Amino acid sequence: MSLSEIPPGPAEGPLGAAGRVLVSDADRARMADVIGDAYAEGRLDRDEYEERLTATLAARTAADLVPVLDGLPPATVAAALAPLTGMALAVPPMPAPAPVSGWHPPDGVDSSSSSVVAIFGGATRKGEWVVPAQLTAFAMFGGIELDLTRSTFAQAESEIIAVAVMGGIEITVPEGLAVHVDGMGIFGGFDQQAEGPGQPGAPVLRVKGAALFGGVEVKRKPRRNKSLGGDDRPQLPQA
Repeated sequence: MSLSEIPPGPAEGPLGAAGRVLVSDADRARMADVIGDAYAEGRLDRDEYEERLTATLAARTAADLVPVLDGLPPATVAAALAPLTGMALAVPPMPAPAPVSGWHPPDGVDSSSSSVVAIFGGATRKGEWVVPAQLTAFAMFGGIELDLTRSTFAQAESEIIAVAVMGGIEITVPEGLAVHVDGMGIFGGFDQQAEGPGQPGAPVLRVKGAALFGGVEVKRKPRRNKSLGGDDRPQLPQA
């Protein structure tokens, strides 16, 4: 939805009197980061991002920034506006994700979000490690390798936000894992060939993000050859 299509609110808007608070350059910069993150996550297309960025830079009051945040997650909107209004906005509770039949998170596993960053260098996660509920991978003039073939998943559904700027990110997933890929290539590539359903009861992985003058590749680990004595059954992370 474009800004021109968002219906106007009451005179003081949804923020009430707090909507008349004048914004500073620091406020505009912080809001630009918020919509930049939304663009990197695939929530906004390029035209929406540019329109909202223009409106952010031209904003005079906190109320002017409400349409800029339209459609973003409630928790994101509340966190973005709280420093301006001096109050915490009410956020409706998010429903708990439905459990995946046949799979339960292992006891004592940390499910918090984490990040992997490579700038003018490289970063690797492989072997036995825990994939959190949300993982951000950011590569600029560098490379990141994420090997999930022997990992454990902290939640029934996990999300990887992959952003490559003049760099590369390679994500290897095991056969049998349910994978959904929704990324954007801008003068770059976002490979979606690994996308597909998994075994019944398997965890679900969602990969989102963008590649700018770079590349993000999501690939599946090939099955072992029976003729060499290997087992070609899907190899899933063990909970």
